[in-house]
Amino acid sequence: MHAGRLIERLLVLMLALTLGACGSVSASIVVAPEARTPRADNATPASTALPHGAADTAANPVRLIIAAIGINALVEPVGIQSNGDMATPTLNPWDDVGWYKVGPHPSERGSAVIDGHLDRPLGYPAVFWRLRQMRVGDDVLVTNKGGKTLHFRVTRIAFYSPQDAPIQDIFGNGGGTYLNLITCAGDWIPSEHQTKLRQVVYTTLV
Repeated sequence: MHAGRLIERLLVLMLALTLGACGSVSASIVVAPEARTPRADNATPASTALPHGAADTAANPVRLIIAAIGINALVEPVGIQSNGDMATPTLNPWDDVGWYKVGPHPSERGSAVIDGHLDRPLGYPAVFWRLRQMRVGDDVLVTNKGGKTLHFRVTRIAFYSPQDAPIQDIFGNGGGTYLNLITCAGDWIPSEHQTKLRQVVYTTLV
């Protein structure tokens, strides 16, 4: 990763992983107030430059395939909502997954992130319902718009409480080419309208 890109990424990483209510918001990133600046448009914060090469749409992921748990999902690019949360898919919110377009492409050095809903309203399964069944060594495939299929392998699986989620590790690890999958986990907390835990599946390009 270029030094300039790392600095830009670290600005984005001054945030907290909050993964809101799984029936409505699967994964969100709350940007710290001091990191926010006026937006040039409604897509991304003006303080956050897209990584080098982001304009090359051929590298945009379009499909996520995880044979071990029966996932074959379309990928929607998502950014940051006006309230500072990471967005989730909107075209087909329960069956598609969202690629955090402010970060790197899955083919680029750094930590690409894909989120997905655990469940639908009333608790019916959504796209990442079976993510809890993944194991270290499982294969994760991503096909991009240019027709290339990238092969990732699960290296570890972690569960965090919202306040303990290692944001820089999830979004800002530039030590290799990574793809991290995020969804909700644990018991539902009615008073907080969210689940107790967040699951992160860490994968590395093979």
